[in-house]
Amino acid sequence: MLGDKLRAERERQNLTIKDIEQGTSIRALYIECIEKGEYESLPGEVYTKGFIRNYATFLKLDADAFVQEFNQERHPEAVLQAQEQAAEEPTAKEDSFEMGSDFKVSLEESANRQNKLLIAVICLLVLGGAYFLFASGDDGQVAKAPQQVKQETAVKKEAPKAEQTKVAAVPAKRDDVEVVAKFDDRCWTQVIADGKTLYEGTMEKGKTMSWKAKETVSITAGNAGAVALSVNGQDMGKVGETGQVVEKVFTPAGEKKEADQGNKK
Repeated sequence: MLGDKLRAERERQNLTIKDIEQGTSIRALYIECIEKGEYESLPGEVYTKGFIRNYATFLKLDADAFVQEFNQERHPEAVLQAQEQAAEEPTAKEDSFEMGSDFKVSLEESANRQNKLLIAVICLLVLGGAYFLFASGDDGQVAKAPQQVKQETAVKKEAPKAEQTKVAAVPAKRDDVEVVAKFDDRCWTQVIADGKTLYEGTMEKGKTMSWKAKETVSITAGNAGAVALSVNGQDMGKVGETGQVVEKVFTPAGEKKEADQGNKK
C-alpha cells in the first residue's frame, strides 16, 4: 500500500509527521490518514491526490508513480479505460496546437477585414476628389479644390480609428470558453472540459497549455502558486498560493465563483 511506502521512507529519513506538516503545509491529520490508507477521512479524491503528490515530492520520491498507484488502488478499472482512450484520442498538446492555430487565423482574418475597409474609404475619397476637379469649370475653384479635398481626406481618415475604438470598448459575446495556463514551476494538474478529462498529470516549469470548451473548463492545481491563468483573453493571475490545492471552473460568461473551493484543510 502506498501509505506504508510513504511512512517507511519518512521514518528512514528520520522525519516526524510534524516535519512533513511544516514542509508541505498538509495538516498532520491528513498525513496520518494517507499513511493508514483511510482516504474516506480526507476532503476529496482530487485533494487527496494533491496531498500525496506534495508528500512524495517532499520525500524526493517519484510523485507521479505514487498518484498512479493511488488511482490503481481506488479505481483499477478506470485506469485501464483511461489508458485505452489515450491510445485512441489526440493528445492535449495536439488539441492545444490546433486551438492556437484557429485563434491565430481568426486574428489574421479580423486584421484583413479592417485593412480592406480602410482601403475602400481611401478609394472613395480619391474618386470623389477627382470628380470634383473635373466637374468644376472655374479656374479659381479648381485651384482651391485640392486643399479642400486634402482636408476632407484627413478628417475621414480618422473615422475608422474612432469606429475601431468604439467597437473595442464593447466586449464580444462568446459562445465558448478558452483557458490558457502558464506554469513557472512543477504542478500536478487536472483539466476537465464539458465533463471530459483532457489532462491529468504533472506540468513542468515553463509549460504553456490551453484548453477550449463549449460550456465549462474545470482546472485543479496541486501547487496553485505555480499556475497563472488567462480566460478568454483576460488575465486572471495566479490560481492561489504555493503548495495550495485549488479548483477553478470557468464558463463563457467568466469564472464560476461558487465552484472555487480553495484549499480545504
